[in-house]
Amino acid sequence: MYLPPLEPDEELIGILVAVPEPWMSELSDLRASVGDKHAEKTPAHITLMPPTAVKIADREKIMEELQAIAAHNLPFTISLKGTGTFRPVSPVVFINVEKGQKELISLAKEMRSGILAREQRFPYHPHVTIAQVDSDEQLDRAQAIGKDFEATWTAPGFRLDSVSADGSYHSRAIFSFTAG
Repeated sequence: MYLPPLEPDEELIGILVAVPEPWMSELSDLRASVGDKHAEKTPAHITLMPPTAVKIADREKIMEELQAIAAHNLPFTISLKGTGTFRPVSPVVFINVEKGQKELISLAKEMRSGILAREQRFPYHPHVTIAQVDSDEQLDRAQAIGKDFEATWTAPGFRLDSVSADGSYHSRAIFSFTAG
């Protein structure tokens, strides 16, 4: 997991859509079973904004912008199905987002405006990581294990997390979709 460097007046945040139970545990267990050390620190989720350095002084403004985004969006259906990979660019295997991609892309784009505008390391691609390791054997195993995975739920909102120096995610705020 890439963690950007921090200045003394900055902190790391991440913004995500949580995968609900029972699938969160199932996917986290799958990740652990292939030897991915991030399995315990990073519960299964769909990233909207990866670990990002922000000014501590901007906390209130960030919360206001995220609340405004949530307030004009509606809950939407997310379906996960099968696996994909970012190899050879990045040693990652993931579960595909089959339904809800349009909404996730729109949310991620909206979040990258205003105070959270940042250049991206990679184009945004909604997914749930199930392996981020350097071993092709482990990546192949994750891809084989996850190929039949399916889940569907309604996303009620998104979450702002603090990201610690070891890559652990800690929930800071939940933003519910309230449009309509």
